[in-house]
Amino acid sequence: MKKILRILPLLLCLTTLESRSQVTLLSNNTNITFGIPLGNTGILADSTGNLWKTDGTALGTTQYTSKVKLDSTFSVAVFNSKIYFSGISASTGDELWVTDGTDAGTVLVKDIRAGTGSSAPKDLVVYNNALYFFASTATEGIELWKSDGTGTGTVLVKDINAGSASSYNANQTAFTISNNILFFDANDNVHGTELWKTDGTSVGTVLVKDISPGTPSSNPAGFITLGTTLFFSANDGTHGTELWKSNGTDAGTLLVLDIANGGAGSSPQQFVIFQNKLFFLVFIGSPIPSYNLFSSDGTSAGTVLVKAFVEGALPIISLSVIINNKLYFTNFAPLNGVELWYTDGTTAGTTIFKDINPGNASSNAFILPNFSSIYSGGQGDFHTALFNGKIFFMADNGVNGQELWITDGTDAGTHMVKDLNPGAGASMGEGLSWFYTSTGLYFAANNGTSGTELFFSDGTDANTSLVADINPGSGSSMPVLFMYLNNHVYLTADNGDVAGKRDLYIIDASVVLPVSMLNFTATLNGKAVDLNWSTASESNTKNFVVQRSYDGVNFNNIGTVNAAGNSNNKKDYSFADASALNGATTIYYRLQVVDKDGKTSNSKIAMINITASGVIITVYPNPVKDRLNFTTSNTLNNAQLRITDQSGKIVLVQKITTIQAGQLNTINVAGLARGTYHLQLVSGDNKQTTQFIKY
Repeated sequence: MKKILRILPLLLCLTTLESRSQVTLLSNNTNITFGIPLGNTGILADSTGNLWKTDGTALGTTQYTSKVKLDSTFSVAVFNSKIYFSGISASTGDELWVTDGTDAGTVLVKDIRAGTGSSAPKDLVVYNNALYFFASTATEGIELWKSDGTGTGTVLVKDINAGSASSYNANQTAFTISNNILFFDANDNVHGTELWKTDGTSVGTVLVKDISPGTPSSNPAGFITLGTTLFFSANDGTHGTELWKSNGTDAGTLLVLDIANGGAGSSPQQFVIFQNKLFFLVFIGSPIPSYNLFSSDGTSAGTVLVKAFVEGALPIISLSVIINNKLYFTNFAPLNGVELWYTDGTTAGTTIFKDINPGNASSNAFILPNFSSIYSGGQGDFHTALFNGKIFFMADNGVNGQELWITDGTDAGTHMVKDLNPGAGASMGEGLSWFYTSTGLYFAANNGTSGTELFFSDGTDANTSLVADINPGSGSSMPVLFMYLNNHVYLTADNGDVAGKRDLYIIDASVVLPVSMLNFTATLNGKAVDLNWSTASESNTKNFVVQRSYDGVNFNNIGTVNAAGNSNNKKDYSFADASALNGATTIYYRLQVVDKDGKTSNSKIAMINITASGVIITVYPNPVKDRLNFTTSNTLNNAQLRITDQSGKIVLVQKITTIQAGQLNTINVAGLARGTYHLQLVSGDNKQTTQFIKY
């Protein structure tokens, strides 16, 4: 949610502190449009790209550098506790920069297109301890690059479309990580725009499959992962745009089902994971043009019609939420208008939930998903994120106008929270913006007298009220809530002192998110797997149920770890799965977060790959400066150790007669240049490889 803001004289700041106890003005007329948390500091950018930072105080909210501006694409990524971004300077054009929130720590990583020409890095993503992106040069066009954060370690991965032409496809999603594979779409001018993958090397950057043979493009899109499988839509030139899947190999990239059956294509869209299946919409043009709800377990036989909606139906499942194992979404039906629906995965169980505006009139119900973990830099699936087992939405019952509602998934528990704009006038819709905390919802609304301003609700009439009339009187400040940092919510708003200029505010109340998951990792330790995770904040959490799966779909409980309950500080947790290895090549883990009131939500999945021989290499420290330690899970005899750089060149070879299981071995890598390397152990027919970074 990108919007705008400003900076302020001290006297005005003091006046604001006295008159508006609920929010504090941090900067006046600065038109801040973007913000991202970095540790305890918020890194901001204004409408012209100038970089700002805030510590939550007016004095600590400043423009901290003038040497570079963030470009208009807002291409950023947090990597190694710094922010990498596409930045513009007079001497280098638009290139890759890095910042730690200080002027001295804001530096050019590499002038990829030397001089004032711009390489314009875009679609930055972190994968396997490296930063991947697309960038342009005069000789290669827009191609795939990677960086370890240094100039020498910022290199072209591959000129996929050889010569000055570009392989980059601006109309599609650039990157997705599935089953620990970095997928992307690209056009090599031989096969059209198709599915590719990369391991960070030129030889390992390959076409996965020429889905539409020859130069026509299959245009893969809508990437989503279920278990170990990547699902997407694509057009093979014969069946039209249909549902496809891939495990990263040519043979494993397959048409799931020709749903339209005849070449017209069903255009699968709005993918959602529900009940360990993929739910999605298709559009069938005949005999009656309509959207239909399908589900798939990844097999042809298991890809089935859930519900055929009537002509004119307009279901929106991309913003759906899961309550009590039902998927709630909005849909239009001629007899009911736009209302709330749900599905339990069956045809009979896919129906209207509540006709809020009775008859064929529409309530225009619109679900307000809980995106809060995204704003705090954490992980989570917003389809499963609720507020005390409930979700807020806005709707018009035909009497009170568009107002704030709440539901727990039952008819009795679905009601208007408060008629903020009394009578038929609408309070919701204009300048829509919202943010969930553990105690309630901050949102933009108009009560009919104060204009569109900042409100708060805990789901009850009594505790739903105006937080601050930032633009006094009937003028609207149009608040935009955009960042969560150090237990506070930040917003931009227009206090009306200068037309068209917006200001930065912090909400004074200290709040926490129900559970803000910072990370969740799985690491092999001999024959066990060590699971580690951290939370930025917790509210009302009871415990974490650790779950294991060998197919990425069906999970079993293997243990429980008590939670902090309520916390505003970073908390670290761990669990050792001593019985993990059973011959499987891949193990999946996830956490089920259980609240004290019994509500649950799931974390993202952490994955472990087991080599065919069962030999696991562990290296540390990583990154390393001079002495790299490694251990193996099995004893190896007559082994050869090789270290190769990113181009595949062998930079070190060492023969080792015996490597004992669990024995600490040390290699001196001080002489290696900075960059990413692969360590490989070869013993007989076994070849095991891992990666480390030299700094």
